[in-house]
Amino acid sequence: MKESDQRIIQRVRQGEMQAYALLVDRYKDRVFSLALGIVRSREVAEELAQDVFVKAYNALHKFREEASFATWIYRIAYNTAISETRKRKITFVALDDNHSVLLGVNETDNSLKEDEVLRLKNAISALNHDEQTIIQLYYLEEKSVEEVSLCLSLSQANVKVKLFRLRAKLKKMLEKSPTPLIVG
Repeated sequence: MKESDQRIIQRVRQGEMQAYALLVDRYKDRVFSLALGIVRSREVAEELAQDVFVKAYNALHKFREEASFATWIYRIAYNTAISETRKRKITFVALDDNHSVLLGVNETDNSLKEDEVLRLKNAISALNHDEQTIIQLYYLEEKSVEEVSLCLSLSQANVKVKLFRLRAKLKKMLEKSPTPLIVG
């Protein structure tokens, strides 16, 4: 049986420092993916992911368990990546190739044509980084509205409104772009 995050945190707090590696292993891919979605550089995202886990370890005594560890670490990752983009003035582009979930199409469903995928990717890349992050957390990382609100320090109502507006915005963008545009 898989040990709970709370139990691992308890072990770390009791001095069993090596237990933290279990949390790192459990969340490293998701933290990296979130950072990569924001900074769009593998090297920078790898550095940020490491920084996130160091920050989380150093602040573990502040973790109050009001939210899940996953939500807490995502919030640290998001804030760290956003801070990095402000330092480097990174340009944001499309999230990744898993964007088909936005159209409600299963990856094995062949009805999503390549030009539709490209149009959607271009539409997502035109969004600002905050909008892209909401899309990534909700659709790609499959976080709940509550978890997105905790990660981004927004109210749940605000997240719902933003998701509604983003879907409408993407739909409008897709309607205006009947042919795929190439993103350079």
